[in-house]
Amino acid sequence: MLKAIPIAALCLCTYSVWAQEIHEVTMVDLAIPGEDYAPIWLDSGFVMVSVRESSSAIDFRDAESGKPLSDLYWVPFAKERAGQPVLFSSMLTTPVNEGPASFDRSGSTICYTRNLVLPKKLSNLKGAAAQLGLFMSSLNDGQWSEPIPFPFNSAKYGVMHPALSADGRTLIFASNMTGGAGGMDLFRSLLKDGSWSVPEPLANTLNSTANEVYPQFQPDGSLIFASDREGGKGKLDLYRTELHEGKWTRPEALPEPINGPANDHGYSSSADGRRALFASDRTGTDRIHHSVRTIPKFRECTPQQPNNYCYHFTSKPLAVTAALPLDHVWDLGDGTRINSLTVDHCYTEPGNYHVRSLLVDRRTGQTFHTLVSHELELRDHFQAFVAAPDTVRTGRSVEFHSDLSNLPGWVSSEYHWDLGDGTLTKGPSAVHQFKTAGTYEVRLDALAVVDASGTIQNKCNTKPIVVIDRFKEHEDMAVAAVYQDALGRSHEFNYQELPFDASEIRMDQLDDATFAVQLFATRERMSLDDPRFAEIKRFYPVIERFDPVTSTYIYLVGEAKSMEEMYVVYKKVKDLQFMDAEVFALEEEKLIDLSQLDLASLEELNNKKLRTNAIHFAYKSAALDSTSSPVLEQIDHLLKQHKELMLVIEAHTDAIGGTAYNVDLSQARAQTVVEQLASRGVDSERLIAVGHGKNQPIATNKTEQGRAQNRRVEFRMIVKGEEQAFQQKAR
Repeated sequence: MLKAIPIAALCLCTYSVWAQEIHEVTMVDLAIPGEDYAPIWLDSGFVMVSVRESSSAIDFRDAESGKPLSDLYWVPFAKERAGQPVLFSSMLTTPVNEGPASFDRSGSTICYTRNLVLPKKLSNLKGAAAQLGLFMSSLNDGQWSEPIPFPFNSAKYGVMHPALSADGRTLIFASNMTGGAGGMDLFRSLLKDGSWSVPEPLANTLNSTANEVYPQFQPDGSLIFASDREGGKGKLDLYRTELHEGKWTRPEALPEPINGPANDHGYSSSADGRRALFASDRTGTDRIHHSVRTIPKFRECTPQQPNNYCYHFTSKPLAVTAALPLDHVWDLGDGTRINSLTVDHCYTEPGNYHVRSLLVDRRTGQTFHTLVSHELELRDHFQAFVAAPDTVRTGRSVEFHSDLSNLPGWVSSEYHWDLGDGTLTKGPSAVHQFKTAGTYEVRLDALAVVDASGTIQNKCNTKPIVVIDRFKEHEDMAVAAVYQDALGRSHEFNYQELPFDASEIRMDQLDDATFAVQLFATRERMSLDDPRFAEIKRFYPVIERFDPVTSTYIYLVGEAKSMEEMYVVYKKVKDLQFMDAEVFALEEEKLIDLSQLDLASLEELNNKKLRTNAIHFAYKSAALDSTSSPVLEQIDHLLKQHKELMLVIEAHTDAIGGTAYNVDLSQARAQTVVEQLASRGVDSERLIAVGHGKNQPIATNKTEQGRAQNRRVEFRMIVKGEEQAFQQKAR
């Protein structure tokens, strides 16, 4: 068996810096040293190979030298401290050498190295009998099964150092069998239909004329192995490769101090990639070493930023308030309502606040119209926040906390403190006494693994602490009290302007808006014959609108260009107990002309409506007139040009006839258009038929000219993924 590489003793050795990361390497203190190598993480500890004196009843020794044979041991390992090694399994311990092992992700399958035969006398363990092979066992009810030999073991060559993939279906191992590049090489075998395939050597970019040994899969899927090829730091060095598009990348040597002038091998990384175990004989004997990836502390520290929750809100005065009993009110979303055009307000903590500028009926206190609505998201600065007093006295304990740090996604962060007077400590909080008056820059450095690749990042912030003599006759210095945060600390701020959404109808656009009174806004379509509409329909027709952006059905009454005209409608609606009703500003339909279709991009077409009266039906019929063909041909061309485009065919009628009759008629007409386009080769899955009946007139139904405008077909264009709302509407 190739000589392995160990750890032990009571020493702590830290090595050098590589790039932006530091690899802190220490020997694992096993108290009683042995020759220990090939560690691999398992559960709350690791399994290793060891040549050591055993206190177990099972004790096998070399017949000639009297030294112990190598066995598998399990070592508990927590908080960078190792427990007492114990034999891994009595079932897997035999009167021969047991060598490096590997496990699948579940830890229930083991593949390990062992001498091929079990001689009656250990003195016979030589020649073919001493050859190494691989054996496999499964864990059942807490017991390991009888080991099964790997089918390609041989007395002619060695098969050793297994690396089992997470799913247990790929096995990479070291061997001097034929087919390699020279020396010991890495081979691969795959488990297919319950049988292992004939081993094949890995690419020559991995194998060399030197020795490649001790491979091990890492949690991120990469492979790390040892090699004494040219170009390394010393004897055996550790190299990393990963499988990319079916090919192994060129191996890269691990940095110092992991690799050095000694033999370094048997690398096993923790699940987060932050810690690793490996073996090295850098101290003269094979010992297990522990490596921790970190970064330099207190680098690129920036001054701590106070969190500003203070805003300035302002509304444009509207003439309507002079004519009607309406007040401008700011609803600030935290329970605060202020009757004023201009408001300065500080929130007490971060969060999401629905801020609205309202016109409120002075007599009832109910909302008449929402001028502006904004979702205000307050988040603390992305920083490691030092929570501590600004001023302290000498000789008195002061507490420093990191619990207000805002580091989203940084799970299990480490916190390191530099308290400015030479004191360094670690943890989420610190308690300290300053001995000398002065100003101290306290630094808080947060470290965390922040992505799946194991990348370590840090965030360092500083806060000045003024320390005054406890015996001086003056008060602790205070900060100007304009705003107090959630912990009661006072801060002075400039007020920020509220950032309004561009999608909102702005107050300076109201002159061109059309208004109606909104009764309901719901994701579930309502029938206009719903009993809740019965009383209001005695006074006003109810209009249904659909907002494809929010997939919301909006039910309105009244329509006027003037907000003042809507006040009478608003009062009547309130009297009829529609308590949530308010004046609603209607946005203009986004229409597009036939002549624009060929020139428009997919983005420009999305959620646009083509309104045309060029689609003709016979009176009381759903049969298309032949004059509709040119329009349908143009629509057909558009859909073939933009494969991601879907089409909602919306048919409307005039007001002659009953509601149910007109809905059925309009639905049939929309379906006829669908069938006509399908007959031209358009996929019917891209077409949605919707019949609105007489509920959405665009002109008066009192004249024939107006009724003709209302008898129309509209084509709404949407991209795939937005069709669900319209399919619901079509039911």
